[in-house]
Amino acid sequence: MTNNFGSNNLDDLFADALTGGIIGAQSASLLSGNLGSVVVAGAARKDMEDIVASDVTLITVLLDASSSIATSGLEQGVRDGYNVLVDTFMQSKERDSIMLALWTFTDTQTVVHSYMPILEATKLDASNYSADGATAPYDTWCQALGANIAYAQQLRNTGTPCRSIVVVITDGDDCGSRRTTTECASLSRDLLRSEQFTLAFVGVGPEGTFRDVARSMGVPDNCIEVQAAANPAGLRKMFHMVSQSAIRASQAMIRPGSQAGFFTP
Repeated sequence: MTNNFGSNNLDDLFADALTGGIIGAQSASLLSGNLGSVVVAGAARKDMEDIVASDVTLITVLLDASSSIATSGLEQGVRDGYNVLVDTFMQSKERDSIMLALWTFTDTQTVVHSYMPILEATKLDASNYSADGATAPYDTWCQALGANIAYAQQLRNTGTPCRSIVVVITDGDDCGSRRTTTECASLSRDLLRSEQFTLAFVGVGPEGTFRDVARSMGVPDNCIEVQAAANPAGLRKMFHMVSQSAIRASQAMIRPGSQAGFFTP
């Protein structure tokens, strides 16, 4: 069950996050009154009584669905790889404390589902994942971080401790975002400073500019990974790596913040 939620709630929650030291004044200004319905959808919450864990790990996966995925023949590989990630979470001892949100993005963003217990998470198939469009990771980053801040603040306001892991998976450079890397980096710095967040970036394909792009968005070096093998086997390997890293982080084996070694074996 999900409670009714609106943009006014977002501004209140961003104000609470500012007071609580999760974000600074610049990030609060960037977020407040400047995010649309996709953030409302991403922050919509399950009733608190439906959350059984006393300590929650919020995992947000931002998955590129641009046309280059289809051109490379990787649509089914992405679906299969992501479903392996969900299965890995389901089989882990931490499954009761994990809540997963899935966004897909082109030049717009789609919330496949907001934060759900892992046993209720949606898997990908041809009906909910098809690749077509440009790539706007900067817009997606700011929108998704805003939704995560709001959702996590709801948990904190009810006394539920939580940590957040946000990982973007993309095969190309930004094309068409209205947000800038400067805005992404400012928001990332605040969240990393709070030591409640782990922010990660995976580039799929030849090395290219992935690391430079991720750094410009404020992602720490040890939370950046490039999967050069842009084929189904490489995608399975990448999604398995993300799931294992997220499980280690949920076990508090990976320190959040700028010192996080998310992809360290």
